[in-house]
Amino acid sequence: MNELTGLTTAELDGLSEETFTEFVDRTAQDPAQQEFLTEFLREDHPVYRERGTAAVIRMRGWILISLAKQQFPPSAVLYLLEELDTAIHAYSVAAAACALRSLPKPDQLYAPFLLRALTNIRYHDESVSLEAYGEYPDESTGTCAVGELLKTIRWLGPLAGSIQSELRNVNGLSISEQQELDHLVSSLQATDQDSSPEDDCCQLPAGVSNLFTWMRGTRADCTPVEQTVFEDQSGNLIRYGELFTGGPTVVVFFYTRCDNPLKCSLTITKLAHVQKELENRGLASQIRTAAITYDPEYDHAQRLAQYGKERNFRTGAQHRLLRTVEGFEPIKKHFKLGVNYIRALVNRHRIEVFILDSAGAIAASFERLRWDEAEIVEKAVEMLHEAETCAVKRNQHQFFKIAFFQQ
Repeated sequence: MNELTGLTTAELDGLSEETFTEFVDRTAQDPAQQEFLTEFLREDHPVYRERGTAAVIRMRGWILISLAKQQFPPSAVLYLLEELDTAIHAYSVAAAACALRSLPKPDQLYAPFLLRALTNIRYHDESVSLEAYGEYPDESTGTCAVGELLKTIRWLGPLAGSIQSELRNVNGLSISEQQELDHLVSSLQATDQDSSPEDDCCQLPAGVSNLFTWMRGTRADCTPVEQTVFEDQSGNLIRYGELFTGGPTVVVFFYTRCDNPLKCSLTITKLAHVQKELENRGLASQIRTAAITYDPEYDHAQRLAQYGKERNFRTGAQHRLLRTVEGFEPIKKHFKLGVNYIRALVNRHRIEVFILDSAGAIAASFERLRWDEAEIVEKAVEMLHEAETCAVKRNQHQFFKIAFFQQ
């Protein structure tokens, strides 16, 4: 319960945007409540149920802006980087770029995220207002995502030197924005960098926890979902317990109606790259890949097959695109998925990848930022070695047990 409002999380479900905004404004003023407010950035928070995508974007963006008016909590930095990494809406990107400047000090590791955001949003930008919730921008209050990104890159100063050459190649901006970018690039002092921006993006700044979570010794078994029935891209029916046991599996979530090419479409493309790497290492028959849709009512078998084919996803007994046959809620609950809906349509979701062990239990998870295919393969190989080690130990135990009774 939040002491400022007397409202529980459940009671916040379904509030009007006006009431929600008043709640956020009051809560953000109290530094002791910022961690509580950060929880409202979760995609699966009940406050976003049955709201349109545009409303969810406004509400989450306003939380970022409000948190930035005080000392921005370290636990919320990941949400800023997520918006810069994958958002395609001007308001989300502008809010994240503006909020980033409220951090205590700049960090060169933010530079690749700002570069990606600039590249992603340049053809989707529009005028927005960050001054008041839902306010229509005018000459005095209007800004835009590109403008906020350029301000934040300037805030980095020499720490943006690692992306100087890439900034020179950015085009598609307005004349005034291009002039501002050219001036910014010319003013940057190149810094000595031992790694490229792509390398830097994987070294996350302080305050951002490791995006990989290992479930060592605390893995919940798959009993709650082992009888869940899936249909694959070929129309075959198979239960969770049959499909995800006997070897490790890389599992991603997606849906074909996703309008963000940096999320679902890219996720399936990257999973196809994982398949190729497994094939190159001779592991395609030992480590499975699976993609499960958030939208099982719409994503029937033929649609799944076509979506995978267009992204070079190879299908077979070990590699499948899947939909649940009788309800998605058990899977959502088991994997603790970051997704929410308006009726049957997804209104917000995060990027999430899981590695299952040979018993079908969740061994590791990765969320929010774009993931590296090679890293995922290495984690899956660890699971394979774990399974092989366990098998050897079981065989040794059985051998000694038999030998003992034969004496």
